[in-house]
Amino acid sequence: MSTRFFMLVVTVAAIIWFTQLGYRDLIEPDEGRYAEIPREMVATGDWVTPRLNGFKYFEKPVLQYWATAMAYTLFGDNTTTARLWPALTGFLGALWAGFLGLRLYGRSAGFYAFLITLSGLLYFVDGHYLVLDMSLAVFLFAGIGCLVLAQRSRDDAANLRNWMLAGWTSLALATLSKGLIGVVLPAATVVIYSLWARDWILWRQLHIVKGLAVFLLVAAPWFIAVSLANPEFPQFFFIHEHLQRYTSTVHERQGACWYFLPVFLLGIFPWVAVTLKSLLRPGFTSRLPGVAGFDAERFLWSFALVVFVFFSAGQSKLPSYILPMMPAVAVLAGRKLATEGYQRVDAWLLAIIAVVLMLTGWQISSLASDSISADMYLAYRPWIFAGAGLYAVAALLANLVRRLRTVHIAVIGLLALLAVQVVLLGFQSLAASRSSQELARAIRTNVPEGTEIFALASYPQSLAFYMKQTLTLVIVTDEMKMGIQQEPERWIGSEEEFLARWAAADQAVAVFRDHDLEKYLPLLEPARIIYSGPRRAAVIKS
Repeated sequence: MSTRFFMLVVTVAAIIWFTQLGYRDLIEPDEGRYAEIPREMVATGDWVTPRLNGFKYFEKPVLQYWATAMAYTLFGDNTTTARLWPALTGFLGALWAGFLGLRLYGRSAGFYAFLITLSGLLYFVDGHYLVLDMSLAVFLFAGIGCLVLAQRSRDDAANLRNWMLAGWTSLALATLSKGLIGVVLPAATVVIYSLWARDWILWRQLHIVKGLAVFLLVAAPWFIAVSLANPEFPQFFFIHEHLQRYTSTVHERQGACWYFLPVFLLGIFPWVAVTLKSLLRPGFTSRLPGVAGFDAERFLWSFALVVFVFFSAGQSKLPSYILPMMPAVAVLAGRKLATEGYQRVDAWLLAIIAVVLMLTGWQISSLASDSISADMYLAYRPWIFAGAGLYAVAALLANLVRRLRTVHIAVIGLLALLAVQVVLLGFQSLAASRSSQELARAIRTNVPEGTEIFALASYPQSLAFYMKQTLTLVIVTDEMKMGIQQEPERWIGSEEEFLARWAAADQAVAVFRDHDLEKYLPLLEPARIIYSGPRRAAVIKS
C-alpha cells in the first residue's frame, strides 16, 4: 500500500466525517445540554463551575465543556462548533488506532484498523452526536495504546518512561472527560492481563510514582478548584455520580446483563465477521519483538473484555458506554485482515443491510405517533433509500475488487461511512420532534431579545442554547435538582407563584408540552399562541 493511497483514503474519510456537522438541529436532551453548558461558561466568564440553565451542574467533569467553550470563543456558538469536539477527537482516535496497528502489526494492519474504527456504526454515530463518550473513549484508548508501546521499549528505559508518562497524561484527560472511569478501566485491565499472562514485569514498568504525579498535575487542579468554590461538589460527583450511578437504578437506565451484546454486534457493523473472528480466534501469539513476556494482543483483548464486563455488570446502561472498546477491537480486527485477507461475509452483510433499509423505508410511515407525524417519516424516506443504495453499491464494488485486498477494505469503509452519514443527515426530517430550533425561531419572531421565557413543567434542553439565554424554570427540576437545591431562589416551585410572576410581567413567554396547551392557555389569558408543534407549545402575554 502506497503512502499516496493512504493519504487519499484519509482525506476522503475526513471530508465525509466532518461534512455537515451543523446540518442537523441539536437533539434533546443530550445535545441541547452539552451545547448549553459551555455557552454559559463563555457568557458568564466562569470556567470553573459548570452551569446548566444557570444552575450548578456537576454530573460530569469539565474537559469537553472547556474545549467547546474555546470553539465558541474562536468560531461562534453554533451547532457546528458544538459538535466539533466529539468529531475531532473521534477522527484523531481513529488515526491513533491506525498508528498503533502500524507499530504493532505493520502498515496494512494499521490502515485497516483506522478504517474499521472510523466506519464502525457506534463509533461514527457517537462522533457526530454531542455527548461526552467519544472524548472518554479516545483518551482511554490513547492511554492503553501508550502503555502497549511502552512495553515495546522495555529494553529502552527512556523510551519506556516517555510512553508511560504520555499514557498517564491521556488517562488524566480521560478522567477530566467523564470521571474516575478514566483510571478504573485501565487499572482493571492491568490486573486482569498480568494475572492472565503472568507478566509481573509489567508492574515494575508502569512508572507509578512519576505517572501519578503527572496524572495529578493534569487532572487535580480543576477538581480542587471546583471543590473549593463549591463544597457540595465532592459528595455529589464522587458518591452520587459514580458509586450510586453504577450500583443503582437512580438514573433509570437499567438493562439486562446481555444488554451490550446486540449493541456491540450492531456497533461494529459492517465489520462483524472479521471482528468476531479476531476476538473468538485470537491466537495470542503476537509477542513484541525482543520483549519477553508481553503480549500486545492479549492486553488489547483484556481491555475490551474489561470494558464490556464492567458496564454489563452496572445498573446504569446506555449504548455508548462500551465505545472505549471499539478502537481496541478494531486494531485486533485490522491485524486479522492483514494476516488472513478479506472477509466475504462482511461485504455481503452490506447487501443485507441495504435490503433491510429499503424495507424499513417502505414501511416507515407506520411508525407515526403523536410526536412524529407520518409526513415527517415520509420526508425521511428518501434519505433511508439513499443510504440503502450506497450500501448496495458498496457490496457490489467490494465484491468486484475482492482480490485487491486494500482497495476492497477501503471501498467497504468509505462507502459505509458515506451511507451512515446520509442516513444520519436525513434525521433532520424528524428534528421538530426532538429539537427546539423551530420553537426558538417562533419566539424570536414574536418577542424582543432577552424577554423572559418560562419553562412550565417541562424543560426543552436545546431552547436555551438557541435563544442564547437561560429559561425560568417553573415546577420542573429535570437534571438540575441538585443545582436547584443549592440556589432555590432561581426556581419557581409552584403554579401560584408562576401565575403571580406572569401577571406582573409586561411581556413574557411560556413554554410547555403541547398536550398541556388546553390546561394552561385559560390560566395565562390574555395570551397568544405563537408555536404549537409535535412536542411543545408556546404562548406570549398579549
